[in-house]
Amino acid sequence: MRQDERIRNRNRLVEQAINEAAQNRWATAIDLNQKALELGEDVETYNRLGKALQEVNRYRDALEAYQNTLRLAPSNVIARRNIARLEPLAASEDTVEVRPRELVDLRLFISETGKTGITTLTNITNPSVIAGLSSGERVELRKEGRVLNVYTTHDKLIGRVEPKLAQRLIELIDGGNRYAAAIAHIDDQRVRIVIRETFQHPSQRKKISFPGKLSGDIGAFRPYVRDYTLRYDFDSDDEDLDEDMEEEEEDEGLDDVSLDDVDGEEEADEDDLGA
Repeated sequence: MRQDERIRNRNRLVEQAINEAAQNRWATAIDLNQKALELGEDVETYNRLGKALQEVNRYRDALEAYQNTLRLAPSNVIARRNIARLEPLAASEDTVEVRPRELVDLRLFISETGKTGITTLTNITNPSVIAGLSSGERVELRKEGRVLNVYTTHDKLIGRVEPKLAQRLIELIDGGNRYAAAIAHIDDQRVRIVIRETFQHPSQRKKISFPGKLSGDIGAFRPYVRDYTLRYDFDSDDEDLDEDMEEEEEDEGLDDVSLDDVDGEEEADEDDLGA
């Protein structure tokens, strides 16, 4: 096969693999990425293969794909991050429950001030549950007594919404509001979720779900939207990804925002709504 024909065929396979992954057809994406690699190795394809294998719970194979990435590019951030998450899963793969993931586009959560918020979960439970999560995976909010717990769609407890925000949301839920949530970002055993108000009961129209600094805006959320899990179809070099990680570190203050910081803003907002 001539070199130019090989390149065209490989590019076609890569494009098809990206399209299949965008539709969550991971088995086909695996096959296409493997065929592309037969025509030439590269970092991006190994990362895409690792992602696809991870989505079907083939953790050892995914780990091998990311290790091949590091063989070609030892400083690759995507591979290093995923290897750290996959190693404990690969070691216990035979006992890990295989389950399909229900993914969402996190950009759907970032659209309206006061309707979305980002929070870091507390009381994180089983590390193996956390290791199996993906950014963009839908999760469920469940009011249980005075706490707001977060579960996977397969009834695995992940952790809790921090108490002050939980109390606020529970009151709004009791008043008739409804919310959707998804995994925004996972860092070691720290889990951030994004929550969106999907329905506001008429009786709650003067109450803002996420006032002031708690409201998720696209600027603050950008590093998490650009997480590799959500940008499967984008190619970036390591330098760009390192810059993203640095920006994440600069944005750590987002997690420390408390409802106490915005009580004054909330009162002002509600006064405006009642005007």
